[in-house]
Formats: sequence, C-alpha cells, structure tokens
Amino acid sequence: MKIGDLNTGTIRLTRASKNLRDQWSETIDHWNDQNREDFDTNYIQPLGPQVTMLVAVVHRLQDVFEQAERDLSDKDRED
Repeated sequence: MKIGDLNTGTIRLTRASKNLRDQWSETIDHWNDQNREDFDTNYIQPLGPQVTMLVAVVHRLQDVFEQAERDLSDKDRED
C-alpha cells in the first residue's frame, strides 16, 4: 500500500464487513433469543449502511488526493 492509497484499506474493510455478516448469520443456530435480536438491531444492522457510507466518502477522498497529486506534479513541471 503506497502513501495516500486509501483503496487498499477500503477493500479490506469491505471484506471484513462481509465476513462479519457471514459469521453473524451463523450465530442464529446457537444463539436465538431477545439478546441476540437486540445486539443485531443495535450493532450489526447499522454496520452495513455505515460501511457503505464510509467507502463512498473514502473513494471521494481518494479522488481528491489523486487530483492534488496531479496538480502538484503539474506545478513542478512549470517550475
């Protein structure tokens, strides 16, 4: 991962989120009560939209970094 590369971390986060959802779905076989439902509602379900929003923001930030790098590179060529 190079300096300023946010995509690698985003990919890792997306994979970890999917892995968590997959593992969580298996817990219902062993844990199926109100506490599980509460935990799911309060902690697991909000993660999906939060990760999606974070990935979108990080992609936008990556675009800004890339544009800044291009702008600085162009400025160096002018000097």
